[in-house]
Amino acid sequence: MVSNEYDVVVIGSGPAGYWASLIACVRGLKVAVVEERRVGGTCLNYGCVPLVTALNYVSALNLIKKLSDDVSGISLRGLTVNVAEMFKYVERNVSSPISDSMKKTLEDLGAEIIYGKAVLVDGHTANVGGKHVRFKKAVISTGLSWNPASNIRSCVEFTSIKEIPNKLLVIGANPFGLPIASLFGLLGSEVLVVEESPQILEGFDREVCEYLTMLLGDINVKVMLSTKLSSLVSSDKAKEVRLSTPDGEISVSVDEVIDAAHYVPRLDVLGGVNVKLRNGYIWVDEYLRTSLNNIYAAGDVVGTSLYANTAIVHGIVVGENVSGGNMRVKSNSIPRYVFTYPEVLSVGLTEDDARRMGYEVSTARQSLTSNAVVRGIGGGGMVKVIVDSKYRGILGVHAVGHKVVETFNEGIVAVALESTIDSLINTYLAHPTVGEELRNALIQVFKP
Repeated sequence: MVSNEYDVVVIGSGPAGYWASLIACVRGLKVAVVEERRVGGTCLNYGCVPLVTALNYVSALNLIKKLSDDVSGISLRGLTVNVAEMFKYVERNVSSPISDSMKKTLEDLGAEIIYGKAVLVDGHTANVGGKHVRFKKAVISTGLSWNPASNIRSCVEFTSIKEIPNKLLVIGANPFGLPIASLFGLLGSEVLVVEESPQILEGFDREVCEYLTMLLGDINVKVMLSTKLSSLVSSDKAKEVRLSTPDGEISVSVDEVIDAAHYVPRLDVLGGVNVKLRNGYIWVDEYLRTSLNNIYAAGDVVGTSLYANTAIVHGIVVGENVSGGNMRVKSNSIPRYVFTYPEVLSVGLTEDDARRMGYEVSTARQSLTSNAVVRGIGGGGMVKVIVDSKYRGILGVHAVGHKVVETFNEGIVAVALESTIDSLINTYLAHPTVGEELRNALIQVFKP
């Protein structure tokens, strides 16, 4: 049974699917958006947005407690956190209103939102809840599927925790796991993060990672590298965990386990349609077309970068292209960032990468402890800039510290536009701000 026919069907309404749908609607196409749960996808409803919002609340509480303990003139006693109520508040006052607003925006633009699971029957038909939906073009933006072992929560289920655990184990020292570790560390949990690789945040600058590891220790977060989970036995009182470490196996007892390491692209949408894969993700060309020319894919499911900023750009590009455009997606200078406490940002080449590629490298470092904003909250951190000594170009910006993800957006732009030292040195950055430390770092290697 065919329920309707559309110019484009977008499967998944996360950052990629939402923007693809919005652009296609604005361009005058008849659009259907298929969504299993809530408009906005995992990022808005279960992942980044609830996590960052909760971290903002708890870090503010942490600052108030610190000021109360110091001779600051500010005293506020008896603050407590009911974590279950806090997560409900975030859902009620942040995620749900934004989701409802996104839904209304799409509907006002003429999109039809169909709730259910979509499976492609062929290159022009999707089955949604037993109904066949016909389309001229389709966009697959289904994101990731999380596969934790039994008795373990995935990282997108952290808001289902009802009480602050005394001891928490997080699997994966990555951009998914470390922010959750930070949140519960600030809440008072004793947090152990285990990572199979020999470095946290693989691909980030090593020096920044070492600095972050030190700062995480200040909020009850311990990281064990080259370590993986061997077994887990649950009881009513605790979870007994066996860990395989470089020095042999050890046992630890924890209250909760969160898995942030085991995920795959969600490909069950493909059904009877064969598209080319690459490393387990959907292969796309520079226009985000799959191997079937009328089917596109965007966001996490293509594996370019598992960040919402990439999904948003993918959505814009694919929205233009299903509407007859010819926009290429750029895969260089994609920033990586982590909403830990404090935050981490990395864009462009690391120092090791730049030297390996044969650049004449100058490295500029600036501590954030002398920055008025950072010092005012009792924080620390650093910004590190990788510079091409020969041509004075900014190759990479790497930072750890208070709100560096937002304040160093200028660093992302500088790398993307291939800016030189001279252009930033002679820029009137606001003071006092954290972001001005990018210029202050560059002064160290500036030679008129």
